[in-house]
Amino acid sequence: MILTCVIVDDEYLAIKILEDYVSHNESLQLAHTFKYPQEALKFLLANKIDLLFLDIQMPELDGFGILSKLEKPPMVIFTTARPDYAFKAYELNILDYLLKPISISRFQKAVEKAVEYSNLLVMNDILAHNRPDYMMISADFQVHKICFKDIIFIEGLSEYVKIHCLTSTHVTLASLKGLEARLEGFPFYRVHKSFIINKDYMKSLSHSEIILNNGKTIPIGRVYRKEVMEALGK
Repeated sequence: MILTCVIVDDEYLAIKILEDYVSHNESLQLAHTFKYPQEALKFLLANKIDLLFLDIQMPELDGFGILSKLEKPPMVIFTTARPDYAFKAYELNILDYLLKPISISRFQKAVEKAVEYSNLLVMNDILAHNRPDYMMISADFQVHKICFKDIIFIEGLSEYVKIHCLTSTHVTLASLKGLEARLEGFPFYRVHKSFIINKDYMKSLSHSEIILNNGKTIPIGRVYRKEVMEALGK
């Protein structure tokens, strides 16, 4: 799969470095580069792209400001010299966060992540029309078929999730929010900002935690407590 990408950075040298990296990656096709964020925003609002390499600190309109104006943003990889914005960035479900100076190896790793995630979205879009009782995930450079009935719980790990099954565990690039929507209609419940559980494997329930059949204790988040008690305490 070839991803169309755009580079936005107010530093000419930073743009040239990323242009060079893109030119040496067969998975990328450069659509445009922008030194001025307002011009970039105008282009992004009018054109569909797959991947955005975006600086954060820029005059007049920063990277966060650009994202806030995009109703359906593409996959985003921040390219910045500021490590202190990482937490805020990951709250926006970005794909990766690259700190300048960016090495070619780190850049390639981020692109591999983008390709993997893009392939996963395509597969899940195809499967969503038939509402199957399984999902396809990319992990360890392989595609795995995961049956919902075999999932005990799912754990959020920043931009990744860890899917705990009866006989295996898989780490894949996805969000808990996205999986929560994918699992709607099946016996799965979001019980914490970092956990989704399968009710079929619940052993016991208290006000603050859930114990699963495999002995794992899952905390119940405060904001989820009322809904969890109503749904699982019946």
